Amino acid sequence: MQILQVKNLRKYFTVGMLKKYTIKALDDVSFDINQGEIFAVLGESGCGKSTLGLVLSRIEKETAGEIFFKERKISGSTKLDFDTRRQIQIIFQNPYESFDQRLCIYDSLVIPLRINKIGDSDSQRKEIMKTFLHRAGLEPAESFFNRFPHELSGGQLQRISLLRAMMLNPSFLIADECVSMLDLSVRASVINLMLDLIESEKTTVMFITHDISLAKYVSDQIAVLYLGKIVEMGRSVDVVQRPLHPYTKVLISYTPSIFEKKNKIKPKELMSLFQPEVGCNFVNRCPYSDDKCQQERPQLRELEPGHWVSCHKV
Repeated sequence: MQILQVKNLRKYFTVGMLKKYTIKALDDVSFDINQGEIFAVLGESGCGKSTLGLVLSRIEKETAGEIFFKERKISGSTKLDFDTRRQIQIIFQNPYESFDQRLCIYDSLVIPLRINKIGDSDSQRKEIMKTFLHRAGLEPAESFFNRFPHELSGGQLQRISLLRAMMLNPSFLIADECVSMLDLSVRASVINLMLDLIESEKTTVMFITHDISLAKYVSDQIAVLYLGKIVEMGRSVDVVQRPLHPYTKVLISYTPSIFEKKNKIKPKELMSLFQPEVGCNFVNRCPYSDDKCQQERPQLRELEPGHWVSCHKV
């Protein structure tokens, strides 16, 4: 069963004062996410990953396109009904910017529970909070209640950010680079906590990352995004082990590995925020581009069962 359907999604931003430019953060993006799976969105900084998370969580409104959540259209407005808003939760990259620095941890956790009418009283909500803090290894739980965000480490605060979202029992969780700001020694514990919680709560996840190895480890499906367009999409094992698009091949060639020596594929130029007027988005950086790539924009097509690629060269 599909929990989320995205059709021809576009999000454009206009920049500049005298001479205005249009940045196509998302340009004709379409995909489906099945109930219970982890769907990874992969790409370098500036490709549109975080914008996609903001649009799907209805923090930002799309320029065009349709979004269906549990077969009900939620695009067209940032306003959602009370229950749908609870079911769609997002975790941001920087945990220190996700909390009101004036509120202690107890208030930051209990207020969402009150708003969503979870628990009959504050004493019952306190027990729910203690149970989740215990699952995250934050003990004794009472010692965290009166502390403020600046008194906690980044790893502790990101775990609490994850708990705050999961206590609301969401159906769909968007994790936007949720471990990229943490030390390597802490990342594994946060990821394992997330995997444990989403498995027990049967939560569907869109996992936004630039780490290919992490995407392969946690996800069932991967969509590779470049300048607002999906260039490759399929099962994680297929995309990582048998990449078909040149951009995916470049990303994977730079992924560190202790098991094999990789020949790095060097792109021609640095990434630009602006798409070419015609032709493939990746044409100026692609080491394999030709005249057709310069003149004709490739369409996303299914070359193998469940493996989609947007490239003239495959």
